[in-house]
Amino acid sequence: MRGIVFDIDDTLYTRQDMLVRAAEITLGVTVPDPREFIRIFYEKSEVNMAGLESGRITTREINGWRYIETYKILGLPYSPDDGVLAADAYLELQSHMTLSDDLTDLLDKLSKIDDLKLAILTAGESKHQRNKVTMLGLDRWFAPDDIIVTGETGYTKPDIELFRMMENKLSLDPSSIWMIGDSYKHDIEGAISAGWHSVWINRRGLPSPAVSPDIEVDSDGELIKALARVFL
Repeated sequence: MRGIVFDIDDTLYTRQDMLVRAAEITLGVTVPDPREFIRIFYEKSEVNMAGLESGRITTREINGWRYIETYKILGLPYSPDDGVLAADAYLELQSHMTLSDDLTDLLDKLSKIDDLKLAILTAGESKHQRNKVTMLGLDRWFAPDDIIVTGETGYTKPDIELFRMMENKLSLDPSSIWMIGDSYKHDIEGAISAGWHSVWINRRGLPSPAVSPDIEVDSDGELIKALARVFL
């Protein structure tokens, strides 16, 4: 018996384009360097994550702050309310998000393998992440009991306790579990520390780390090919 544990954000769907588009809608400008915008926004995403997961800060508040900090660094014109307005615009864009046809087809195939368990380990506020499960229709492949949202646990990625919790849920040994995620620090480092296998979706073309995952890909297409090679 083996298991595949997926992150959600920038793993089962891509949010980068939506983050930039929400800023452009709110500010009424074209972001000149979307890659740099995303680099800064994600850098700021490392701040206050514990507060978000514990419920001390809402997703809307933290995303609004991330937007404002990104605008400041890039020198984009903004008013004080433009952060939360962009957070609202991003949430509206998210409400229309879907899985790609290719990923849907892959999950259909994986879910039919008798000796394979599928699960989710995602960081964030409980309600916000559970809503994404519903919006993306992930309950078609992932049982509610096989989904861990860090905001419900008191731990933050890459705390090894989260990975041990998942092992207990799936009743699997560490060496039989694969972690699929876009964040090297939160998903891949945690998986390696726990003794799991890992696939890193390096969408931003970050430098290769000192300790490599089992597989590194840079797009949904490459991820699907990699998982098909390993499991199908």
